[in-house]
Amino acid sequence: MIDYIKYTIDGVTYSLNNNGDNTWSRKETAPSVAGNYLLTLIISENGIVTTINSSNSMYETYLNVIMEAERVACLEKFVPDFISETKQFKTIFDIEDENFDNLYFQIENIKSDAFITTASNDAIVRLENFMSIKGLGTLDQRKSYLISMLQKGNKLSENRIKNITTAITGSNCIVAFFGSDESGNPVPGYGLLRVQVLNPDNSKDYRYEDIFRALKPLVPGHIQLLVIKYFSIWNDVKNNFADWNAVASMSDWESVKNYIPPQ
Repeated sequence: MIDYIKYTIDGVTYSLNNNGDNTWSRKETAPSVAGNYLLTLIISENGIVTTINSSNSMYETYLNVIMEAERVACLEKFVPDFISETKQFKTIFDIEDENFDNLYFQIENIKSDAFITTASNDAIVRLENFMSIKGLGTLDQRKSYLISMLQKGNKLSENRIKNITTAITGSNCIVAFFGSDESGNPVPGYGLLRVQVLNPDNSKDYRYEDIFRALKPLVPGHIQLLVIKYFSIWNDVKNNFADWNAVASMSDWESVKNYIPPQ
């Protein structure tokens, strides 16, 4: 009885899951970049662990286990047993099953690449090149930036600014426009657009700098743009207070929570 099957490819080890019906399914995926990779199989059967690489005579046999585990098409299920068990038909079915699997995965990739949130890195690079955008940050951060660039409307409205901010950080913002001589303008003498970004979604991977980057091309040349981080993290508190006694001098924990660092 097989206890577990693992394989290592490109230095990363993956496991097959036992489905409980003498079949195994793959939990992780192999490298997405085409190339030649060394593959090592680790099989535990009745407590005895066997390590297999390409020089082992059983290598091809165990490799077929992985291929069968991820197979989608199974043409032999649609014909009587006496046909599926015939050697010539079985050979045809095996070849066509692989062709159908390849077609299935190509369709899934095309469907994923049709949407920014599920697109592959290659699809995002193509879109960035088409829009003449330099990709910065992680793949998720680049996706968020692209989504922010595709917000509806050509005019710089409060609603569009909020949509861009939400697309990047997952949070809202406070938008204020100031005339050059308006009272309360932080930059007297210049028209000003101030965007105060509220506490972001902690589960979202974002680049704070992308907010300014997305808004700047939309702002008229005579208007100054000021993007303010209107929230703080523990590092802000740590870096701007001498010690915990200084923090304790604030009126209450709510004041600490609402602390806005100097910008």
